[in-house]
Amino acid sequence: GVLQGDLDWGLIGIGCLIGAAVVAIDEVLRLTGKLRLPPLAVGIGIYLPMTTTAPVVIGAVCGWAFDRWADGRPAGAIIKRMGVLLASGLIVGESLLGIAVAGVIVVTGKQNPLAVVGEAFEGWSILVGIAVSVTVMAWLYAFSAAQGRKAAV
Repeated sequence: GVLQGDLDWGLIGIGCLIGAAVVAIDEVLRLTGKLRLPPLAVGIGIYLPMTTTAPVVIGAVCGWAFDRWADGRPAGAIIKRMGVLLASGLIVGESLLGIAVAGVIVVTGKQNPLAVVGEAFEGWSILVGIAVSVTVMAWLYAFSAAQGRKAAV
């Protein structure tokens, strides 16, 4: 790195050129009124691994679709607020659960202290996780929609 004196400045220069090109493209797109290319999002997408950025991209697309859907509803502003509250709650809940699991790992000294099945279940665990996630999302949607209808009355 910089402190050790072994940083490859050629790669830094390439990064600067890519950044300048993305900023220029974003400005051209802004002037034409087309879709934008946010430089920060591109930089984060280049820097972080796909396993980290994919959920962010999926969440952004879901948020965009939700906002478009909510704009066509009579109580669109209320629906959007409920969506923001729900999404914020999910993020905070996931963060708190991550802290709790980290605490269990530290206390037990085991890498997988909560594992209840063997590694042979790994393939199925992805499918079960998707099914549970879709079920929870459907329930949260139904619950939020009902609350939104009550608030609109």
